[in-house]
Amino acid sequence: MASAVSFVPAHDRRSISNRILFVAALLYSLPVAALLLWKPYLGIAFAAAPLVAFVVIHGPLAISILLIATFTFFPVGGIITFLPADFAAFGLIAAYLIDLAVAGPGKERNPLARPFVIYLIVSFISIALELFTPLSVRYFLRLGLLFSTLMATAHFGRRVRPEKFLIVFVLAAVANSCYSLYSFFSSQGTIRAFGLAGKGYGDHAMMAFLICAVFYLWSDDLRKRFLWGAASLITLTALAATQTRASVITAGWGLGAAVIGTYFMSRRLRLFHPRKNLMAAFVATLLSLPLLALYTPAFEGVLHRFGRMGFQASETILLRFSLWRAALEAFLQNPVFGIGSGNFAQVWLWVPQVKFDPVFILVSGLGTHAIILGALAETGVVGCLAMANLFYRAVKTAGRRFLTVSDPDDAPEALCLLVLALVIAGSSIYAGAWFWGNNGFHMAVFLGLVASFHTRPGRIEFV
Repeated sequence: MASAVSFVPAHDRRSISNRILFVAALLYSLPVAALLLWKPYLGIAFAAAPLVAFVVIHGPLAISILLIATFTFFPVGGIITFLPADFAAFGLIAAYLIDLAVAGPGKERNPLARPFVIYLIVSFISIALELFTPLSVRYFLRLGLLFSTLMATAHFGRRVRPEKFLIVFVLAAVANSCYSLYSFFSSQGTIRAFGLAGKGYGDHAMMAFLICAVFYLWSDDLRKRFLWGAASLITLTALAATQTRASVITAGWGLGAAVIGTYFMSRRLRLFHPRKNLMAAFVATLLSLPLLALYTPAFEGVLHRFGRMGFQASETILLRFSLWRAALEAFLQNPVFGIGSGNFAQVWLWVPQVKFDPVFILVSGLGTHAIILGALAETGVVGCLAMANLFYRAVKTAGRRFLTVSDPDDAPEALCLLVLALVIAGSSIYAGAWFWGNNGFHMAVFLGLVASFHTRPGRIEFV
């Protein structure tokens, strides 16, 4: 019989003793040390091999690694660049394919698979009509990667409670927030602080804040309320330090949706502590506002930036207007299937008149900064409706899960997934990068969890 049980996941009831693990690690460390001295890159690859092998046979761990990897922005490559999250996604997909080959597909249907496939087909048609430009091919490959990630997450998500992955996401966000806030306050608030996550961290922090807020509202003891409340404050402050206005706006109405959902769900389940936590948070906010308004020199730049959001605004607001005008002109040129998925970065090839816009010169080569408008320009009415259908199905599925919850322990998870689906869909009207970069993996993972969250599964057993 084994000695002390180790935290090594297994698919049967056998355990591995710590003694055996120690001896195996010692034996493995000898060639690793030799290779590091002789060929460092080969030594690193050899050292990482067990972790890679473990990831590709343990899907839930692969999802967690992917979420953590989305908080690092270190592009690798030349013409085609890869992020750490890309490699983590490859590991997750490998785990998915291996599990399909060994155990076969699950019995439950993924409600978001068909809408995503429809959008893929429409995107392919729009690309084919424009004769496969390098930009469009790259974008289509990205869509395929996100679709595979969503499918893999939905497949493995049925085995683990969504709370586990949400906590991993929040821990990574809090760690990056602490680093970005250190940079922000060290510069006396003169920079936009993103930490290690890159410029997309505004959306990262926004989603982490909403998750923390929901779990705070549903916490039933003082320790949990303190931890989730502290995480909420840290991620909200980090969100403000990014000075990403669209993310702050989304966090505002997303929090409103979380509060409304908490109020009605707590009444339906006849629980008082969520409403008590809501009242406590409201009172604390009111009391803290005068203190914040009294002396906040570090946030003067943030307040100044948010104060210029009217129609007379300069800087990025006018740049967005220029991008949106170009998107509408591209749509009018090709209203059915658009100019091809991924091609907006070179929209002047289809709409030459945008070159005469003096503001557009400053943003040429960028995306539309509004996903729905981007779909309208690149895939026309057909593609825009296909994308809207995907978002509608996601919100509908999450809403159905939320409305049918009967176990109070499931309520915060169901509400988190509903709020995340809402902010992904809603922010796409005026902002968002949910089909590109690290934010695309957030969409794929969270919508995959929405698709897989049916009933309360059992806890993970580490044997």
